[in-house]
Amino acid sequence: MQLCTYLLLVLSITSSLATEKRFSGDSSDKSSNNPFMWMMIKQLDRTETRVNKVHTLSNQNHIAINKIKGLLEKDEITQLKSFMREMRKKMRNMKSEIDDLRTRTCQKDWIRYMGHCYLFVYKKVTWNTAKNECQHKGGYLVKVESAAENSWLILALNAEVWIGLSDIRTEGQWRWTSDNTDTSFSYWLSHEPNGGHRENCVNICKALCGHNIYGWNDLPCNYQLGYVCEKQM
Repeated sequence: MQLCTYLLLVLSITSSLATEKRFSGDSSDKSSNNPFMWMMIKQLDRTETRVNKVHTLSNQNHIAINKIKGLLEKDEITQLKSFMREMRKKMRNMKSEIDDLRTRTCQKDWIRYMGHCYLFVYKKVTWNTAKNECQHKGGYLVKVESAAENSWLILALNAEVWIGLSDIRTEGQWRWTSDNTDTSFSYWLSHEPNGGHRENCVNICKALCGHNIYGWNDLPCNYQLGYVCEKQM
């Protein structure tokens, strides 16, 4: 406001001087010798200098603002990159957790029991075919190691099945096909095993063996039965 008022005053004085010049003729000498006029010219010069400084400062401020905007954009990019790194880290951790979970769960159609997975297959095949198919599925013909496991299997069964026990290698020495170990637990039906050299493979049997409860029985290995595969989680 002060600057505008001052400029209006200067314009008014200049107009008055011009009017005076029309009536007084050539007044160049008078203007140069007029102290008030000289003061006004100097003041105008200073005002112009100030205006130029303000314009320069305005340009400098504009440049500074643009720099600040650029820094803010760079900061946003840095934050975005940091966020993306954190997300990738979380994704890796999640994948690791999923992989770990998969190792602690059973595949589709397999049943979990005491840290192992079991697959009940009721397609009838020979004992050797059952053994090979379990190996192909990443497991082995079931190895029954305790009364609890045996009871669980019997409750889950719908029919007679092969298990991974045989005396194929040495008659009378019953060994598990999974690791070639002797039996530390057994659940033979009464009067079993009784087949001698003719019956070298073991199944969990009930009606087929003429009994009303499930138990272990030796049969010829070329009989065709269902089977149970087992594998560790």
